[in-house]
Amino acid sequence: MVNNTRLPSIRGRLIQSLLWSSVAFGLLTALVVWLVIAHEMGELMDQELRETSEIFHNVLAAQPGFAYGASSATQHFDYEKHLIWQVVDASTGQVRSRSHKAPATALQTAPTAQVAWTADGRWRAFSSAFPQSPRHFLVVAQSRQERNEARSEVVLYTLVAALSMGLFSALWMNWRIRQELRPLATLSHDVQRYDPLHPDTAPRVEPRAELLPIEQSIADLGHRLARRIVSERAFTAHAAHALRTPVAGIDVQLALAIKEAPEPLQPRLQRAREAAGRLGRVMQALLTMFRSGVEPQRQDVDLRQLVDALAFHDMAITIHQHTRLAADPDLLAAALLNLLDNAHRFHARQVTITTLQAGAHSILRVQDDGDGCPPATWALLQQALQQQAYGDGSAMRGLGLVLADLVARAHGGQTVLPECVSGFTIELHWPAP
Repeated sequence: MVNNTRLPSIRGRLIQSLLWSSVAFGLLTALVVWLVIAHEMGELMDQELRETSEIFHNVLAAQPGFAYGASSATQHFDYEKHLIWQVVDASTGQVRSRSHKAPATALQTAPTAQVAWTADGRWRAFSSAFPQSPRHFLVVAQSRQERNEARSEVVLYTLVAALSMGLFSALWMNWRIRQELRPLATLSHDVQRYDPLHPDTAPRVEPRAELLPIEQSIADLGHRLARRIVSERAFTAHAAHALRTPVAGIDVQLALAIKEAPEPLQPRLQRAREAAGRLGRVMQALLTMFRSGVEPQRQDVDLRQLVDALAFHDMAITIHQHTRLAADPDLLAAALLNLLDNAHRFHARQVTITTLQAGAHSILRVQDDGDGCPPATWALLQQALQQQAYGDGSAMRGLGLVLADLVARAHGGQTVLPECVSGFTIELHWPAP
């Protein structure tokens, strides 16, 4: 069964890490800017107030009539009030002169030696007295709103720049990761089509220090598999020739012995002949399984012709081939041979073989009217099939279910045991071509 669970992706995890790192970098940069530059911006703006106050003071001190007269600057055009100024009479607390956007009430009633906030907390101001007129002093101020706006803009622009650089870096790293992982994807594709018996299909990766050991390991593994397959095929070819004749000879000798033996001995000889026949069928299934090779050779299978060749003449076999069945005939013959033999051993008289189509899967169902199995045994068999538990201690002690499951998995599918009221039912599922 194909596992549809989405597995973690190395590329996806790296890209996600880069994206979150970029966001965290931007936020951390903004925080640092807010904590550090905000303090420096405050000092810078205070220094600006001092310097501007000196400039205004020198200009206004040279024009006493303008500085001390009850007038304000003429509004020639609209502008942002980054800085405003006032000339205040210290004795009366009245504003004698001011910029056109400065408030009419005095921001400070007496000159101060330091930059400080006004009483209402809305202005940051610095004042200085006129030597020619000690009763008057100059106030240069900046609003809290303007100062906060300046800080916010610095933080905002820095955050936007940091996030933009982070996003650009993430996109660039994404492209670089795709480029660097491309040889790995190529290697994966090459491994899928690699046939150890054909060295020309061996993976050829791009020169990368990390992938070279993997390529060498795959080549070594393929070489060992190829040697093992060649040895097994040579063995099975020899075994097929060496074992078929003795088994056939045993069957002939037992048939003659049954005819010539006294009647009380004939049942025993008949059971011996049946056991020899079963041994021959198991041997044929195993040899067919090994001779089939690694990949199944799919072709359209005629079930009636295939089953008739298996020669189970003592059971009634009904075939319902409703759909096209594309499978390896040798592997399918090995599975059916053992499944029919299992049905015969469990006293089945009637076997029904059906082909079905369920979505994109072909289904081969074998159902008999034999003894069946208890629910507890059925559950253990189902679990053993799902876990491919074929070894010692497994519920699948017989060869039939093991071979059937191996054949189904060789076709990219699985074996299922449907619940049935009587008898035994097994289904082989595999993707249709």
